[in-house]
Amino acid sequence: MKMKKIKKQLNYQPSGLTADQMENPVRLMSYFFADFPIHETRDNLWELYKAWIYHSAAYRDEDLTKNMMCFYTQFLEMVNACYVYAEMTKPKKMIDETN
Repeated sequence: MKMKKIKKQLNYQPSGLTADQMENPVRLMSYFFADFPIHETRDNLWELYKAWIYHSAAYRDEDLTKNMMCFYTQFLEMVNACYVYAEMTKPKKMIDETN
């Protein structure tokens, strides 16, 4: 029942997730961090944030800037949490492949 509710919420916007990815999101997170190590992910997120700040500086919308700062901080926390979770729950097959 919970998966049905999650799918309904995702349907409001295209999720791009396959049925297998919906059933096993840990594998998707593990593959993401295999392709983009955590330090590289943080660097990429920082570069995106800097680019946004640079291009939005002309508009000087303080509320939008504050919201983006909060989004950046919380998104980074979420990425770090996903990394920890993916590493802690990495499927045995993936552990064998990386060793």
